This record gives sequence, C-alpha cells and structure tokens, in this order.
Amino acid sequence: MNKETIYLESSDDITDILSKIKASDKKLVVLVPPKKPTVLLSAINIKLIARTVRTEKKTLVLVTTDDSLTKLAMAANLPVAPSLKSRPILPGKSADAESKSASEPAPEPESAEPVQSKELSAEPEADAEPDADALVEEIEQKQPVSASDSDSEADSDSEPKSEKPSKKSKKPKKSADPDHVNPLVAFLNQKKAWVIFGIVALAGVIVFFIWALMIAPKLHISVKVRTSSGNFSENVNFTKVASDEKVADGIFAVREETLEKAQEVKFTATGQKDLGDPASGTLIVYYQGKDRFSYDFSAGSTFAYKGLEYVATASASLSWSGEEIDSCDNKATYNPSKGCIISASVSVKASAPGENYNVSGEQSGWSSKDFPEVSVYNKSDLSGGTSKIVTIVQQSDIDLALDKLTNDSKEAGKTELLGKLSETVLPLEASFVVETTEPKASPAAGEEVPEGTTPSVSSKTTFKIFTVEKTRIEEFITLKANLEENRKIYSIGEPFVEYFTQTGEGTYSGKLKTTYKFGPRLSETEILERIDGQKVGRIEPLLRDNFPGVSSVSLEKSVFWVNKVPKNPNRVTINLEVEE
Repeated sequence: MNKETIYLESSDDITDILSKIKASDKKLVVLVPPKKPTVLLSAINIKLIARTVRTEKKTLVLVTTDDSLTKLAMAANLPVAPSLKSRPILPGKSADAESKSASEPAPEPESAEPVQSKELSAEPEADAEPDADALVEEIEQKQPVSASDSDSEADSDSEPKSEKPSKKSKKPKKSADPDHVNPLVAFLNQKKAWVIFGIVALAGVIVFFIWALMIAPKLHISVKVRTSSGNFSENVNFTKVASDEKVADGIFAVREETLEKAQEVKFTATGQKDLGDPASGTLIVYYQGKDRFSYDFSAGSTFAYKGLEYVATASASLSWSGEEIDSCDNKATYNPSKGCIISASVSVKASAPGENYNVSGEQSGWSSKDFPEVSVYNKSDLSGGTSKIVTIVQQSDIDLALDKLTNDSKEAGKTELLGKLSETVLPLEASFVVETTEPKASPAAGEEVPEGTTPSVSSKTTFKIFTVEKTRIEEFITLKANLEENRKIYSIGEPFVEYFTQTGEGTYSGKLKTTYKFGPRLSETEILERIDGQKVGRIEPLLRDNFPGVSSVSLEKSVFWVNKVPKNPNRVTINLEVEE
C-alpha cells in the first residue's frame, strides 16, 4: 500500500515532524497528532509542514477533530480527516484565492466546502479504508494549485497567456508562502539562548535582592550584665508519691533510677584441706573402784592423744554393782582397798586424715573427753592414716572477692548510671547505693579448686539513685531567694543535697545547697522594644543609658550591609550573659 501513517508524540517538535515526513518513502502520508497537538497549533509550523510536503512531492492528510487545528490546516491547503477510515475534507479554494487567504483570517471549518461529489464523498465507508493510490489521485485533482506551483507552470509554458490584471492585483498582498515568518518571531528564534539566559539572569537578580533585603539581614546582640553572687541553703523533703509534691513547701517528688549489671571477679583461694584417709583402731577403756559405777560410750564419743582427736565408731560400756568380786571383769586385779578394775574395747577413727594420726600400740597418755575419770590406752596400733593436701575455697575468700567487686564497680556503675539520665533532672548523689544479690562462687565454699582453675564469684549488681526535676529545684530557689522586685536570678550553680536521710516509708530529707547570680531585672522583650528601628551604632549607648547594670554590648551582623535593626523581630537574637 502506497501510504504511511505517522503517529506523533507530545514530545516531538517541528523539526522531528518534518524529519519524519521527509524520511517516509510513501507518496501518501497520514499525520496523526497527539490529544494535545501543541506544536501544530502554530500557523508557522503548519505552513512549514505544507511547504515540506510540496517540496518532497507528497500528499499529506492530517487526522484531527480539533477545530483550531482544522482551521490552520485549511488555511495551508492541507486535507483533514476526522479519522483514519474517513475520506479527507479538502479546502474549498482555487489557486487564485490562495494569495487572498494569506492576508485574510483563516476560514471557519464550516466555510471549507468539502467535496461532496460522487468521486470524493465526505462520508466514510463503513469498515472500509480508502485506497491510497486512488485517494492521492483524487486529492491532487481536487486540491488547488499553490501560487508557487502556478509560477513554475507559467515559466515552462511555450505559449504564455495574457491576462488582464485585476484591480486587486495592484494592491500589495502578503505572501502566502510558508517561508514568510514574522521578523520578531524570527529574531526571537535566532536569539532563543540569549532570551532564556536573560530571563534566568533576571530571575536570579530578583531572588538575590529578596535574599539580600529580606532573608540575609540578621543581627545577634550579646548583652553582658553585672551580677552579684548569693549562697542558697534550705532544708527540703522528698517523697516517692508524685501527688504529695509541694514545691512552695520544699517537698519534691523523687524518681528512682536503676542500672542492673551482671558482674564477675576472679580471686585466689587460700584454704587448704587434707583429703587423705583417717587412721583407725581399738582403744581399751577401764575403771577401778570399790563403789558401783557405770559409763556408757556411745558412737561419736571423743578421745584425745597428744592433741589429736579420735571418735568412737561403736558404743561400749563400763559398769559394776559394787557388791561381789565375781562381777569384776578382772578378778586378779581386785584390790579390796581400791576396788574392781572393769575394762572394755572401743573402736575409734581419727577425726581427720593424716599420717600423724597413726599411733603404735601400748601407748599411754590418752584421755576421754566425755568421762575424764576413765583411763584409756591403745593395746594395738592405730594405723591407716594418709595425707593429701589440696586447695579449697573458703567463705572468707568469697566475701573478700565480693567486697572488691562492689568497690571496683561502684564508681564505674555510678558514672554509667548518671550518663543515661536526662539533662532535665538533678541526681541526688547522696542517695546513690549499690546492692549485690545472688552471689555465686565457682567452686563453692569448702570445695577443692582443680589444678589450673582460677575460682571466681559472680553476682547481680544493682545501682540506684534518686532524681528530681531541675525545674522544680530552680522554682524553689527562685521563691526562697527573697530578691528585691527589680532584681532577678540570671544563673544557678550546680545544686546538691547533703545529709540525705530516710525519714519514713518512701520519704526522705536533706539540705539543698547551691550558689546563684542575680542582677537587675532585664528581659529580651524590653531590649527589643528599646532598639526597634535604631541604627546599629546607636544600640550600645541606648542600652547602657536605659538599663543600669549593662556592662557591655557586642553586635554580630550576618552580612556587612546590615546598618539598622531588622523590622522582623525573628531576625534579631539577644543573648543575656552574666559578667564573670
């Protein structure tokens, strides 16, 4: 098919459109603009398109329903179709009227007489697209010849025709040639870059002046005031119940801040223990008397030999009725003056392991701790005692390690706890306490420390401190300072509380101390009112004359051209400083 349909984009400019028309190798070009054909709503651009179509010897149909675009196309002798399947509507003008159309307003779409003949019907055929070759031939036959074309035909005609010039031809006419461009428009097109640069430069100048006159001017004023120092000391009370707070009465609500840390410290075990075997054997206990007697040695009864202690492992007893000799265990030793000797055997074991508990037989010097009047000796050896000395953990080792853990971590914990507090609160350092709970030693007290192992003790340490809102403290200091009416406090030192003591369940007392500096009552608002609209050079003498106590004034301008106080008070900052 000898036809090409070109769909235009909203971003295409006139150069892009002309390039697409020239690039087409079809005789019939159908141009379909976007919904908003901004670039085509220019008489110059439409004429450029018409000129390019004639130069390239092509036929162009513009598909649009836009009234403004239709008027411009008719004025440039370009056929228009309402849709791709509609037959085009041709401009109803002859070649003689072309020059007239350039000087007269473009005709309304209604004045363009569509070709209603049988050969060119404006009514589209249902679902039938017009044949391209037939359509080109039909448009060429019906389209008026342009002035440039008629001139070329006149030059090539061998028999020139003489025509009477009409009266209208004597009048100068505006050329309908698309090349004719308004000189102002042409100049602006040639100087487009300079025009844009000029607009940007003008906008920059305007923005600069707005910034320089309204935004940039700022003035910072520092006023130093002579002050006197005062000491503050008052007894105050604290409560954990927020609703009980009464600042005027010196009762402040406190809040407890805590920090919990799991800590561990290693220590050296100092205990020793012998894990060897205890010696064992048999002792002979006996008693001689003429009166009746009875001694019962239960298991656990103790005997001593040269400072070593032994424990009975079984029970034994000594007894005599004191009546008949036959009741004596050892009749041969019976002595009427001394009585009967009764003896018994007692199995014993050393109270501790060690070789020094081994005792050879037939040794005297024994004693019974339970019955001192009974005699004791070992007829056979006490043996089997061995020694194995090991290091063990003592409770004193654990207590010492816990004390070290608490002392070493106290300052570090306090620093960390204070570091996480808000700047709006005052910590009562006198209330700071450290609590150590759940201590656990490894190995435990009394246990052996394996070789190569360092014992340690771990605990859960809690750091606690009370805090008070600084604004409440400052409010109380201001109330109790008892300054004259024309005086005010400019600064308050670092308040602290001494003698912090618990007075009841959730209540405490202490003495609040600090220093403060006071001077003449002066406010930023008063200063602003006094210097409003004044020149910069007049500010210092005005403040000195009107506000006794002002020692010096320093000014800082944001830009050098600030010579008066800005009218906008937000552009003026005032800093009241206490003279050191």
